[in-house]
Amino acid sequence: MNTRLPETLYFNKSETGTRLSVWVSVSHISLSIFVIVLLLSFFLSVPASYAETKKTATFVHKIRPYLKNGSALVVDQQGNELFSYNPDRKMVPASILKIATADAVLSELGEDYRIPTQFYLTADNYLAVKGYGDPSLVSESLTDIALQLKPILKKLNNNELKGIVMDSSFFKARQKINGQSNSNNPYDASIGALVVNYNTIYVHKSRQGKLSSAEPQTPLTPTVRKLARKIPFGKQRINLGNNEEQNLVYFAELLYYKLSEQGIAVSTPLAIMHKPVPEDSIKLYTHYSRPLSEIVQQLLYYSNNLTANQLLLILGARKYGMPADLPKGQKALRIFLSQTIGLNDFSLNEGSGLSRQNRFTARQFIKILQHFEPYHYLLRAYDEKFLAKTGTLNGIATFAGYMISPQNKTIPFVIMLKQPKSSHYRYKIAEMLYEHLL
Repeated sequence: MNTRLPETLYFNKSETGTRLSVWVSVSHISLSIFVIVLLLSFFLSVPASYAETKKTATFVHKIRPYLKNGSALVVDQQGNELFSYNPDRKMVPASILKIATADAVLSELGEDYRIPTQFYLTADNYLAVKGYGDPSLVSESLTDIALQLKPILKKLNNNELKGIVMDSSFFKARQKINGQSNSNNPYDASIGALVVNYNTIYVHKSRQGKLSSAEPQTPLTPTVRKLARKIPFGKQRINLGNNEEQNLVYFAELLYYKLSEQGIAVSTPLAIMHKPVPEDSIKLYTHYSRPLSEIVQQLLYYSNNLTANQLLLILGARKYGMPADLPKGQKALRIFLSQTIGLNDFSLNEGSGLSRQNRFTARQFIKILQHFEPYHYLLRAYDEKFLAKTGTLNGIATFAGYMISPQNKTIPFVIMLKQPKSSHYRYKIAEMLYEHLL
């Protein structure tokens, strides 16, 4: 008996969809020969399937010791799981939480959003500064501001300013982030409506105790000299401390030096007042930050905790009104994660990852990465294989972002480890997953 058969027969080799094909190019073939071909194809496929299973088992055996007490998940662009390990275990995300904060502010405020800082002249001849939380103000920014103010003040025939008024009313006063300590470390710097140089100072102290600025664009101010008295010798970057008045004084001192460099006279000793801008003041100039996308890119690259929480509070105030405070920022980010991304049953305390009260699962974080994908290029590159963000707290090591396939596809991945023997394990796991899956 002769039976006409299709020209191609497919047999699944493995769960990944790899298939073994047999090509039969005949017009007619007997049923008995067909059965032989079918059986032969089956037996040829068995070793391949066995080899694939053995390879997977070997991989799991190798990677498991690095994942102890941890969680990991990798999905393809369609959301299909490529690898998972405890994907529903709640873990402390540490600084990979900054991806969620970045996603929210970019989505809600826009990539081109710029944060203002306003300058006024009061009726009694003070320069008044009103801040809105711009975290990107640095010494060079104040140089540019002084350059802009010089011709404006000259046009007003202003000969000498009596002092500087600092208006920080856009932010609620004396806010502290959970997880922020009182150390000198830059990552513990305090948030505020008016900050410069990330509320840190960078100084060099010789073995003989002589102080100098460690960056030429930033002069030594009285506040810097006071704070640097007890630091060890060498170059040190320390934060200004959880003291709002001190932080505002430093900002005013630095602005005073920049004004003086441009020949703008200010009475000495410098008079500094902390109060809202008087209503009868004349608006002189508004300085705008770099675009939000650039601020976020720097945030993700350098993992600046102050910047993350500044942006969180700005988002909260823009949505729910001033003064900007942590509860409004928390509310804005929680609603974004639940309503826009579809997350539930997560714990959020702040926007930088400093707090151990933050809790997310790998599966939840994959959803964040899927939504953040249009902005994936803002993440830091690692070995041309990953665009990702790390997170580190004592006993916590995380790594999340996108594997970049040889075909230039973005493959979301999350790795969260608790008490790893080495924080380097997160990179080891990522490398192993990359080699195995791609």
